[in-house]
Amino acid sequence: MNIFKHTPLTALIFIWVALSNCATENLNFIGEIVATSDSSNELRMHIDFEIDQKSSAYVSYWTETNPDKIFHSQLSQSDRSHHLTLVGLKGGTTYQYQVSVSNVNTSIQSEVEKFTTSKFPINVLHLRWEPEERTGLSGYILSQRRLVNGVIFMIDDDGDVVWYQQIPKQPKLSHWTARHTILVLYGAATHRNSSGDHIVEYDLYGNERFHLNLSELDIPLEAHHEVRFDENNNLLTLVYQHKTFDLSSIGGKQDQSVMGDKIVRMDTAGNVLWEWSVFDYTNPLKDSTILRTAEDWSHSNSLSIDSDGNYLVSFRNFNQVWKVDSKSGKVLWKLGKGGDIEMEPSAQFSGQHAFHVNPEGDYMVFDNGRQNRQTRILTYQIDEANKKATVGLKLQLPENLYSDRMGNAYLMDNDNMLVCAPRTNSLVIMNQKGEILGKAHVGIPDPYRAEFVRSLYPLDHVRD
Repeated sequence: MNIFKHTPLTALIFIWVALSNCATENLNFIGEIVATSDSSNELRMHIDFEIDQKSSAYVSYWTETNPDKIFHSQLSQSDRSHHLTLVGLKGGTTYQYQVSVSNVNTSIQSEVEKFTTSKFPINVLHLRWEPEERTGLSGYILSQRRLVNGVIFMIDDDGDVVWYQQIPKQPKLSHWTARHTILVLYGAATHRNSSGDHIVEYDLYGNERFHLNLSELDIPLEAHHEVRFDENNNLLTLVYQHKTFDLSSIGGKQDQSVMGDKIVRMDTAGNVLWEWSVFDYTNPLKDSTILRTAEDWSHSNSLSIDSDGNYLVSFRNFNQVWKVDSKSGKVLWKLGKGGDIEMEPSAQFSGQHAFHVNPEGDYMVFDNGRQNRQTRILTYQIDEANKKATVGLKLQLPENLYSDRMGNAYLMDNDNMLVCAPRTNSLVIMNQKGEILGKAHVGIPDPYRAEFVRSLYPLDHVRD
């Protein structure tokens, strides 16, 4: 019997639409979910699957030994075929995972699957933690091993290496960006320890977002100590500048070459948009040490952006930090020995590195303490109108963490500090009382800097 024989046409149309909508509300996996190891990196895993309708998807994953600590992939946007790469994995570990899929109508989850990662290659990084409890880390540590063919790496809050990227030459420094990528400056071993001619932005999956070879520019540059994005995603870096001076009046040569520093702002194609030279704001002839320091006179070693958008540049050899107007280039103040900011003598620094504004709004500096061989962490509040600095934190590091060069101290989310003490190959987590909560040795050669990374990427798509 045909149950629709005497049904009005409008009712048949309504039934057809309702049945069609019901059909589209159901999502289904087509075939198997496939997990494949990344052939070039043991700490990445690819997850591939197909859905019968366009949908968005992500993967949740956890170790078999700690199922309560759940990680999530980034979101694969609306499509039927999905390819997701999991990062932040430990080597030689079995994971369980589950795929979550959704569209405007409904959502589904797969069965729980599993995979096992290959062992982490020990030759990449010889990481050793001291017996202290590895506590106090609330995210990740990003650092670098500066071998001729080196590596940049990240450590998780368990103290394990969970991410690395091989670098074709010697990585001089690495910097975590607001774009959830890593800027790397690298060069040949023949470059100075902190300088190179390649600036590359890597994403977490090993892809180069851009690659700038400074040696191939119309006017070649040699960058050093710093590379970062400004608010417009232009590059800021320090570059060496050579200029000839007549130093015969003080016992030098008539054509003495003096090496100073420039700040350069450029786009990712290498077009220079703005530059600033230390030579325009101070004269080497007025420096009584110039005959000894001409080959590396000013030695700027960090460049950061103040909360008002102006630049903070550290000059190790001057024992000073300058604030530079990012538009006019005017020097707004000089903090340190012989500067124009009043400060108590005990808060003076020497050979300093990594001057920046911390998340609490204080100026923070790693005082290498070359003058008295005592490395410290210092913070300041600066009254710019009255040119006066008030010291806050004044923490002396243990003698076995003394670093006459390189290094940094950064606040983490939990108010603990991440300290890089390169001369002892140490990455240290400590509280603001100076108590060490964790200390790792990362082998030779020493790292230049270590940064705190709160999270690998946004997770707004993850359902509670």
